[in-house]
Amino acid sequence: MLHTRPTPDLEELGERLRAAFLAQYGLQMGNEVAAETMAWAWEHRDELSEMENPAGYLFRVGQSRSRRYIRWQQEHLRLPPENAESAMSWTEPQLPNALAALGDEERTAVILVHCFQWTYAEVGELLDLPVTTVRNRLHRGLSRLRVYLGVDIDG
Repeated sequence: MLHTRPTPDLEELGERLRAAFLAQYGLQMGNEVAAETMAWAWEHRDELSEMENPAGYLFRVGQSRSRRYIRWQQEHLRLPPENAESAMSWTEPQLPNALAALGDEERTAVILVHCFQWTYAEVGELLDLPVTTVRNRLHRGLSRLRVYLGVDIDG
């Protein structure tokens, strides 16, 4: 008896990947990488159905696709566009700069857990990481954000 896995729900995977790429690369590049990754996913959907963790594999595909954008774009594109300031008036004004100062891995963990309300397990599955690694990246990222923003949680 041949055991086949169910075909992954590419729409659901696309939404999750888009959130992760937005968290890691910012609005413009995140959307571009998500679109290219999902185009690849549709072309290779039969191969994906045979994989243990198609979301993790597609995240790696997206990371590979992002390399050319990283070479072409400058760091300031990670920050929200100037017209986004009014939409973010409820946030700490230095938060975008603080998030941009984090490494990609820490920023991705912080945004997926605290903005998108993902569980550590969901982040770990998508990034193909153990939950302990997600937890470590999240806590390091939050510690660095507190330092950057001058937040003292002890006093």
